[in-house]
Amino acid sequence: MSAVRLSFVVPTRNQARFIRRCLDSCIAQGIAGGEILVQDGLSIDGTQEILASYGQRIDWVSERDAGQADAVNKAVARARGEVIAWVNSDDYYPDPACVGAALAELERPPEADLVYGDGLVVSAGGTPIRPYRNRTFATVRDLLVAPIGPSQPATFFRRRLFLEVGGLRTDLHYGLDYELWLRMFPRARRIRRLERPLACMTFHADAKSTRAMLPQIREVRRFKAEHARANGLGLVDRLRVTTGIGAMYAYWLAVRTGLRKAT
Repeated sequence: MSAVRLSFVVPTRNQARFIRRCLDSCIAQGIAGGEILVQDGLSIDGTQEILASYGQRIDWVSERDAGQADAVNKAVARARGEVIAWVNSDDYYPDPACVGAALAELERPPEADLVYGDGLVVSAGGTPIRPYRNRTFATVRDLLVAPIGPSQPATFFRRRLFLEVGGLRTDLHYGLDYELWLRMFPRARRIRRLERPLACMTFHADAKSTRAMLPQIREVRRFKAEHARANGLGLVDRLRVTTGIGAMYAYWLAVRTGLRKAT
């Protein structure tokens, strides 16, 4: 095993109001042989001053990037850990033992390449809104026909696997994590699911999934179609994929017209 056991990868830009909560939750995990890597996209809201206040506890870089995917790819490239914990700066870990539990599950013989768990959607202030319960995804087909994939901050994977599949696609901006899973799952030696919350995902007005819901749906529709063709999905499964996308459009329309509140 490498000298550094796990690398927290934290992409950020102008999220000073959230980033301390995120970093403190990473530090609280107390992972022996862990490192915290922050990739900042030239924030101008005081983020850099907050990062500097952590001294040697974190390793941060502030430089121009081509978006979130590029930022994560850059951070993973400089990571020394065998395992990657990718957590966006507005998200955080719910308790000091959750990452250790995921790491233990990865290392339990026979070793796995990817572990994911449940999550919790919270308000900007940390008030619980609803649980995010993942289903069991055994194949790419399971991922494709599902409305959404595993929660990104509640998913932990081998750095080697990330590099083998080519990292995140920089032409994607909304469903980039979901598309990554579609390439990672088939290449993983083993995948395990933990039925416990492993991450808190913050719902707020500036989140990409909130302010750009329609572009997100269009992007997901595009890459799901690409992967459905590449994996030779049959007619019934293609219809299920289309139905799932239709449900996403219906949700967007209900939020847009005020029939329901986005959550």
